[in-house]
Amino acid sequence: MKLCAWCRTKPVEDPRARFCGRKCRQAAWRLRRRRTTDAQQDRPMVMAYADPPYVGLAAKYYRDEPTFAGEVDHAALISSLEASGYDGWALSASAKSLRQLLPLCPPEARVCAWIKPIGACPLTYGLHSLWEPLIVVSGRRLRPGVSDVLRAQPARGGGSLPGRKPIAFASWLFDCLGLLPGDRIVDIFPGTGVIGRAWDELSFGADADVSAGYRGDAAQEYSGDVSPSSPDDEAPEPAGDAIPSRAALSDESPPGAGDAQA
Repeated sequence: MKLCAWCRTKPVEDPRARFCGRKCRQAAWRLRRRRTTDAQQDRPMVMAYADPPYVGLAAKYYRDEPTFAGEVDHAALISSLEASGYDGWALSASAKSLRQLLPLCPPEARVCAWIKPIGACPLTYGLHSLWEPLIVVSGRRLRPGVSDVLRAQPARGGGSLPGRKPIAFASWLFDCLGLLPGDRIVDIFPGTGVIGRAWDELSFGADADVSAGYRGDAAQEYSGDVSPSSPDDEAPEPAGDAIPSRAALSDESPPGAGDAQA
């Protein structure tokens, strides 16, 4: 008689089954899931974050900037993110652009929400967007789970660049991708560079080679960031096929930039 593959004591009545019941089946599933998660932590990963000017808004916010290069080709950007060999990536966007962007993303893409607990401008009419989607693809699954919703105020300092992200957003982004010390995050549209500096601070002291398996096509293609950098930002712009280096986090970190307002 066939015995349960987990408890090895109870018989399995169905010849097609491996386990005697739900408890044993779920116990085996949890073990496999945990082993997969642990295996993912055995090597450093390379993730990417793209925070381009939002669809249709590049000219409105960046027309007068010296780095302005027109509207971003989001289809090409998403294609590059997929082709670049990243272990996971995330893309900031506006709520209005989801209908256009989601069909371009792989089926496993998740839409997370950054909710801004502020009131709508009294000068506007009708519905006013008080949230921004973050599209997350793959990454590392860690315990405990991470909420797909962030409630945080918009950035209040660090310059006047429209769409710059607060530190709370940077921390949530890292959690959504499952970043661990020793991983590398490629900030394709660095703006003020806060995302890279924040991750440098959190992973300070971790020494790992994450170059294997990473081609960096997206970082190369979009290294000429169309969003302006803060004059006070000392982080170097990415060049060639190198992953952008990051400066240390300052005592009062400026919020991120590299996105247009929704």
